Amino acid sequence: MSWRARLGIIYPADGAIDDEFWGFVPKGVTVHITRFWAPDDQRVEVFEAQADSLDIDHAAGYLMAIPLDAIAYACTSGSFIRGLGGDLEIIERMEKASGVPCTTTSTALVRAAQALQVKRLAVAAPYPAPVTERLSTFLEQNGFEVTSIKLLGLAEGIYLQPVGEAYRLAKEANTPDAEAVIISCTNFRTLELLDAMEQDLGKPVIGAVQATVWDSLRLAGVHPRCEGLGALFRLGRDLGTLG
Repeated sequence: MSWRARLGIIYPADGAIDDEFWGFVPKGVTVHITRFWAPDDQRVEVFEAQADSLDIDHAAGYLMAIPLDAIAYACTSGSFIRGLGGDLEIIERMEKASGVPCTTTSTALVRAAQALQVKRLAVAAPYPAPVTERLSTFLEQNGFEVTSIKLLGLAEGIYLQPVGEAYRLAKEANTPDAEAVIISCTNFRTLELLDAMEQDLGKPVIGAVQATVWDSLRLAGVHPRCEGLGALFRLGRDLGTLG
């Protein structure tokens, strides 16, 4: 029952881990997912076309057939690909179409790192190198230092990777000077590993789906403190300083 909030998720057509979004929401919150066009390859120019697609705007409008409290464009690469401000342009379009607060996964990653007060980030990503380079640039443009990047270089089948692969990649990405580790992509499983990874590394680990749901909850006025979902979900109510 959605007696607390309803969250809308705009997910790429090839997104296959819907259950992770549900895994991060507290009692009284429901998740409503719709699909939109996704590229059939991992080239930078294709992701740029995805970011510009009016399918995102239309999906935000269609979701409002169910009264929602917040909507997220849950695609990391499609929201960081155009660099600084590209994610905010997508948010502006979504909010115009829906009339409710919106976010993107890339925006949520930035806000999550800000809320955790970390600046030096190690990055684990499943993408090919050119796309991963755009992620690094996006984070640096938003004021972060990227200490290390490890990637899988996958052009497809990201959702088929076991959660142990995300654990391994994040552990390889970690550096002693990193204050947190980011695991990118909303099609890369992380739900089960976050607490274990934080225990093993002794620092926050921020996952793409985790951050997306956390920021959506925040926009909807829900501020849960939850165990087992990583440091981000132990923060409770934020200080109201995030964008």
